[in-house]
Amino acid sequence: MIAKKSLGQHFLHDARVIHKIVASLDLDSKDRVLEIGCGTGALTAHLAERVGQFTGVELDGALFEALRSTFRGPGVCFLNQDILTLDLEGLFPELAPKQRIKVVGNLPYYISSPIVEWLGRHSNWFESVTIMLQAEVADRLLARPGSKEYGVLTVTSHYHFLSRRLFPVKPPAFRPIPKVDSAVVRLEPKAMKPLNLVEERRFFDFVKHCFSFRRKTLRNCLKGSVDQQRLGLCLADLDKPSDVRAEALSLEDFLSLFSQLR
Repeated sequence: MIAKKSLGQHFLHDARVIHKIVASLDLDSKDRVLEIGCGTGALTAHLAERVGQFTGVELDGALFEALRSTFRGPGVCFLNQDILTLDLEGLFPELAPKQRIKVVGNLPYYISSPIVEWLGRHSNWFESVTIMLQAEVADRLLARPGSKEYGVLTVTSHYHFLSRRLFPVKPPAFRPIPKVDSAVVRLEPKAMKPLNLVEERRFFDFVKHCFSFRRKTLRNCLKGSVDQQRLGLCLADLDKPSDVRAEALSLEDFLSLFSQLR
């Protein structure tokens, strides 16, 4: 298969990396697995026949047809669609209350951030999420307040998941060889979240507003949208200076500000 630049395709082929990813999933015959971006089936070949139900999502029509003709079985299903449009409730209507899905995927670099946000919005469906990302994006997921990598994606990840880096992956593990390093990251959904779904949407809109101008202070980013005197009092309660920038605030700080300013 010829990789399509428009879809950001880099096909994993390194057997050692494939083995490490599959081993990290700790699969058994009762698991339900959702693979995002099956590509040429490098991971699929080690997943489809080992679990109770396997669902592979592949946007590329030619790859989808090849996968569907290669991997067959009563518990194997492939979907030719964008993962961001996937209807989990329609796909898994019989999912038991305590049963969750294991997600795995080699995410296209150009759309990895939207996919992580989608995973977060649906995190209550998942037991674990194991994804390969551009190393720079992995750094953003795992960043700490005050670092240059810290941003909206970090806060989103920290809100929904407990995250850790499993191992790095060098460019030669792919065909064609990308110009950047990659990393495999494990996201473990949090059991409890502080906000309901409506509040979550408002909260993340608020966070994006706070990061709208990274070089500006938080007060300037929120100027005209919140009362500046009240914001100053809230920052003082958090023991933050009046000229603090968004990247200096933790998830807990953002939640506190959101609660007090809304």
